Amino acid sequence: MSGDDDLTLIPRAVRDKLDRVGIKIHLKQWELFTLDERRALVAGACDSPAEIDRYRTDLADLVRRRTGREPERLTR
Repeated sequence: MSGDDDLTLIPRAVRDKLDRVGIKIHLKQWELFTLDERRALVAGACDSPAEIDRYRTDLADLVRRRTGREPERLTR
């Protein structure tokens, strides 16, 4: 990866956070996000219960804005 601008694929850090918040993102959805939105998802805090709730809410809002659809929930 050449710096943080190479976010064409979903980074491991984001995949781990997606697991934590229980939302599934497909590559086609990821590609609809701007570079700044992708960077924010990489950098976003997602450890404490409050951070997890905030990340989940922000991610769901982003998915709705960019795709016009509800985010897909992970089945466990």
